[in-house]
Amino acid sequence: MNISKENIDALNAVVTIDIEKADYEPKVEEALKNYRKKASMPGFRPGHVPAGMIKRMYGKSAVAEEVNKLISDSLSKYIADNNINILGEPLPSEDMTPIDFDKDETFKVKFDLGLAPEVNLELNNKIELTYYNVEITDADVENQMKSITSRFGKHETVDKVGDNSLIKGNLTGEYNNEKAIISTAVIKDAAEKKKFVGKKVGDTVKFDVKKALPNDTELSYLLNISKEEAEKVSGEYSLEIAEITEFKEAELTQEIFDQVYGEGVVKNADEFKEKSKESIKTVNNIEEEYRFELDTKKKLLDMLKLELPEAFLKRWLTVVNHDNEKFTPDVLENEFPRFVDDLKWQVVSNDIIRKNDLKVDGDALKAYAKKAARSQFMQYGLAAIPEQYLENYAENMLKDKKQREHIVEGAASDVVANFIKTKVKIKEKTVSRDEFNKLFEA
Repeated sequence: MNISKENIDALNAVVTIDIEKADYEPKVEEALKNYRKKASMPGFRPGHVPAGMIKRMYGKSAVAEEVNKLISDSLSKYIADNNINILGEPLPSEDMTPIDFDKDETFKVKFDLGLAPEVNLELNNKIELTYYNVEITDADVENQMKSITSRFGKHETVDKVGDNSLIKGNLTGEYNNEKAIISTAVIKDAAEKKKFVGKKVGDTVKFDVKKALPNDTELSYLLNISKEEAEKVSGEYSLEIAEITEFKEAELTQEIFDQVYGEGVVKNADEFKEKSKESIKTVNNIEEEYRFELDTKKKLLDMLKLELPEAFLKRWLTVVNHDNEKFTPDVLENEFPRFVDDLKWQVVSNDIIRKNDLKVDGDALKAYAKKAARSQFMQYGLAAIPEQYLENYAENMLKDKKQREHIVEGAASDVVANFIKTKVKIKEKTVSRDEFNKLFEA
């Protein structure tokens, strides 16, 4: 067997594999012997079917199986042994003559390779990057504390309706609802809202439902009808008040402190305030790091001006997505620029990891898993998560195969970003939350 590589240009190559009969025949003979041992045919004892009959029945399929396996193994080994840095996967050359196992005994196969570009990057303090720190205001801390205590609050009965009361009662009009619920906080029209404020249990309020609740979804809940029916509703309704409640936030007690941050971690209101600020900083840090990675990626890619084998990559993406009905030529053209940018950064990141012997070890995986876990909790408005809870959640994420793959990718990105910080000049800049958010609009 002979394997050779021809470089078409800096980003494309063709590997040719010439296979002789002697390369695969021993494996084929061994395979046919195994077929014979297992074969069971009428008129013959198990394992005693004539070898010639076995060869006529299974010979071609055995050759095809062993040759394809030989091609796959040889190509993979050749790429690894020669340290060929490829993008995507090898593709059979379009001008290759198809293999005919019925006629041929020797085979010539060709594979197109997309080659990763060479990265010539020197990280030093001549490269300046900005790291944005989001300013934390007193209002931010107060809102964070309020958000936390609200989770432990509850609705309490009050004597009269206020601006943020929840009212239950018997609603009558075109549609009747004995268990109607309406909140004065969502009543849009000031005049209609004024009709409710100050009323007590037993009082009846007459109001225009469409003015009070112009949102058809909210109106459908109040009247217990469909949204389509609510669109046609108009006129005056009467609500006989049966119950009035308001949400009361929990008071700052040791029990609340323990529930939020763990037993004994916080002992008073001042410590609770400081811990709330730390929670905001932790949340902000995730966004700050993400912004830094985006800016780093753009800066370095603009410097390097890497080229990729785009024609090969488009062909490869088409092949790997051939069963995906949603993957159309239009989708390919629209998504390809983003794919190219991501792949370029992957090439650069892998180069940095390889040349600097960086390790994406267990500690890096655990740190990223905890960050990912914290981000998930943030989506539900839970920023103050006890450390031990995060630890356990992260460990469970790492045990899941699919989640672990994403964690490995994310951890590698963090390792690269942290390494870059030690090599380039970092200019820290404190910005307001609004200014920081506008960075993502550019």
